[in-house]
Amino acid sequence: MSTGVRQARSEDDKQSGALARLYKTVLEMISSQASLPQVLECLCRFMERQFPGMLCSVLLLDSDGTTLRHGAAPSLPYEYCRAIDGCVIGPSVGSCGTAAHRGKAVVVSDIASDILWKDFRQLALPHALKACWSTPIFSRAGKVLGTFAVYYRDVREPDPRHRQMVECATHLVGIAIERERGDAELRAAETRYRTLVERLPAITYIAEVGVLGPWHYVSPQIQSILGFSPAEWKQDSANWVNHIHPEDREQVLTFDAKFVANGGSMRTEYRMLSREGRILWFRDEAVVLEDAAGNTPLMQGVLYDITEHKHLEDQLRQSQKMEAIGKLAGGVAHDFNNLLMIIQGHDERLLRHLNPDDLLFSDAFGIKEAVSRAASLTHRLLAFSRKQVLQPDVLSMNAVAGEVSKMLEPVIGENIELCLELAPDLWRVKVDERQMEQAILNLALNSRDAMPHGGKLTLATCNREINACRINDGQVDTAQNHETDGASPGPARPGKYVVLTVSDTGVGMDAETQNHVFEPFFSTKELGKGTGLGLASVYGVVQQSGGWVSFRSQVGHGSSFSIYLPEAGAEPASTTAQPAAALQTKATETILVVEDEDEIRDMVREYLERKGYNVVAANNGSDALQVAQRYKGSIHLLLTDIVMPQVGGHELAQQIKGMRPRIKILFTSGYPQHAASIDKGADQAAAILQKPYPLNTLASRIRQMLDTPEPAKA
Repeated sequence: MSTGVRQARSEDDKQSGALARLYKTVLEMISSQASLPQVLECLCRFMERQFPGMLCSVLLLDSDGTTLRHGAAPSLPYEYCRAIDGCVIGPSVGSCGTAAHRGKAVVVSDIASDILWKDFRQLALPHALKACWSTPIFSRAGKVLGTFAVYYRDVREPDPRHRQMVECATHLVGIAIERERGDAELRAAETRYRTLVERLPAITYIAEVGVLGPWHYVSPQIQSILGFSPAEWKQDSANWVNHIHPEDREQVLTFDAKFVANGGSMRTEYRMLSREGRILWFRDEAVVLEDAAGNTPLMQGVLYDITEHKHLEDQLRQSQKMEAIGKLAGGVAHDFNNLLMIIQGHDERLLRHLNPDDLLFSDAFGIKEAVSRAASLTHRLLAFSRKQVLQPDVLSMNAVAGEVSKMLEPVIGENIELCLELAPDLWRVKVDERQMEQAILNLALNSRDAMPHGGKLTLATCNREINACRINDGQVDTAQNHETDGASPGPARPGKYVVLTVSDTGVGMDAETQNHVFEPFFSTKELGKGTGLGLASVYGVVQQSGGWVSFRSQVGHGSSFSIYLPEAGAEPASTTAQPAAALQTKATETILVVEDEDEIRDMVREYLERKGYNVVAANNGSDALQVAQRYKGSIHLLLTDIVMPQVGGHELAQQIKGMRPRIKILFTSGYPQHAASIDKGADQAAAILQKPYPLNTLASRIRQMLDTPEPAKA
């Protein structure tokens, strides 16, 4: 008995030693980051050395949870391993497929007779594989990861020593598989994170906290955005602070000091200079990374390139500012036109009573010329605010440019070369020819003034088709760029355009001038040598014509302004009939004059009565309605201001038209935008006269309307 006990103890000690060596060997390989195939092959060979005749195999359950794949089988025949690779688990799929399906160990001592091998024994028996014991491999969460199997070339049952070693081997295989899959998931997550970081339209970074803290990581986007490779940027810890825009540096350093003192997170915006000197806007968002080891704290952040966003903000602010100024200009022009109307009326009265030889005649005539210049000034204001009355026609910009060149030749001077580069087969546009001539003339005269020592002035035309892709790619100059070029507020739109460009070789414009170039009353000329309305009126006329103005300029290298106008397509040229000469008919008709400005109303009434008309007057729309109801005779024409308290001109005309259908209507207004509403109105008998108007023009228009017969009714 004692001998048997000693033998059993010896076997136990040998088994324990083998298990300890197995754990030590496999765990050391796992901790040393050995690959899973290496670990599995080492484990199989270790087991085979402990049990002569044993052939080990590890099959791994695929991610689909149904398919077994080859993991390791260093001593099994290659043909057999290839045959069982990819088998689908089930209730009768040999030892391994059944064990994985059941989640329990399956012991088959005789493959030739066991029902579980019915469909698979032809794979094993040709290789003299007669017994197979398979144990499922579990994760810590209890999920089947695969199977660990042992084969023998003879029919046999496992003994307790087999079972113990197989259980330990299976446990170690589970550890190795989970570690490998965990590492793979970590690598995949890192890859996904790196891919995400490196595809962001931003620069991500990790740096030590502080202005001169070294940068430990910076994403590759820094190359395409700022022009530095990551290695170059990390070489010098002062790169960041040295490339902050000088005007923003103090503000950023103050903000950074607060961030260093308080920690947490930060968010700020500032400008930086790229390697080429371009000015870029960034939003910097960062957080402090906690470090329990007490090392120098790190910050992780993202630098978002918001340059385009800032440009859009500037463009929106500029557009809103121009719109506000335009509304103000329109209101000022209305009141100013009323005052000019009064001055002009009184002056006309003076001139009627003065002979050219009178001492006061020249003074009165001077007043007339001053009123004309003041009216021209309000027209420019209204052109800027896009409220000018336009009379568009379909025409060629080549013809317009040719006419402008004739006007320029006498005024640009001999030291300036005038060149015309007109494209053949130019598309036609629909614009007000006179206003467009004036716009081009304004640009050309500015170019002349920018070349005091001579140079070259070019008027060029071309066809250009713009699509959304070109706009998105920035091929159309529409956004402000303070370095070299800029544009008027308002985005480019896809379509066909005729482009007329006025360019010079003059002094160019600096960034500050470019920022205000289209604003009214902004001028770089000496006091008294410019109104500041030239480019503002160009901007307004072109915008009102459906186009936009872009420009490029660089100090010392001249300027170039391009007018984009939409193609008119197949629209025929306008055939506006010239008004027939007013018939010399005696003025005997009755006119209802409605005007809330007392001086204008009295002046108009006195003038029309002197012409022979019977005039009834009212100072607002409500009084005019009462007059129209009470008056017993015919009222042939209604002369009314549009903007009045209580009842406005449009409503008044509609109501009086209901009472007196044959009445003619002539509107007056200091707001030119009202002309468009009259032109598009349903009443073809209505017309509008823009203030300030000469009284003889009023008389001519009234006579023309009264002498024009009504159209025959259908």
